[in-house]
Amino acid sequence: MQSNLLNDIEHPSTTILPLTTQLIEDAAPLRFRIASRDGLKHDSDVMLDQTRTIDNRRISGDMLSILTRQEMDKIELYWRIVLDLE
Repeated sequence: MQSNLLNDIEHPSTTILPLTTQLIEDAAPLRFRIASRDGLKHDSDVMLDQTRTIDNRRISGDMLSILTRQEMDKIELYWRIVLDLE
């Protein structure tokens, strides 16, 4: 969830929105559901109220999935609401 500007300069940390398999129904805008697919073995909620910045050394393994443009648009909208940027 961070600017590619930081990725391009090999910044040592990455801002993330964590996933959980402990699903909560109708939790928007705090959560956004992603259906199981690709490397994501279970339906998961993106926890928009749990933004974290982690050291890049903690990132391991392959990408789980690629979100659609519509999913990213909704997540960005929810994140702006949670951060009071709307």
